[in-house]
Amino acid sequence: MTTVCPGLMRTGSHIQAEFKGQNDLEYAWFAVSNALPLFSVSGESAAHAILRACARGDAELIITLPAKLAVLLNAIAPELLQNVNAVVNQLLPGPGGIGTERAKGYDSRAATPSALTALADWASGENNEAAGTPVAST
Repeated sequence: MTTVCPGLMRTGSHIQAEFKGQNDLEYAWFAVSNALPLFSVSGESAAHAILRACARGDAELIITLPAKLAVLLNAIAPELLQNVNAVVNQLLPGPGGIGTERAKGYDSRAATPSALTALADWASGENNEAAGTPVAST
């Protein structure tokens, strides 16, 4: 059995994901971080890595660089990782906006520059996430 910790994967899910609160800001955080090459990995690349790890019989697979760094930092200085996570949490959008209502990603993307989400937008088309929804052109 192989435990897989993929981190963020560019699957295009930001288009169909549901957001609450400050949906436009939450969408921006998710869509941009999900599209950054050093922060995320393509679904295809992750699938290949998973198959290789399973074939080798690896007990664990950690795919993205941020996930690997988080594991390392947690092993070396767990309290520091907790403090870093607390700071990141303060940077995330707070309550407000549409409250508990839900909005799809494609309805929440108005303020997000498409150049920052180009890789994730491309993945939306490749993985059929954008079916029936307008995807920003890049």
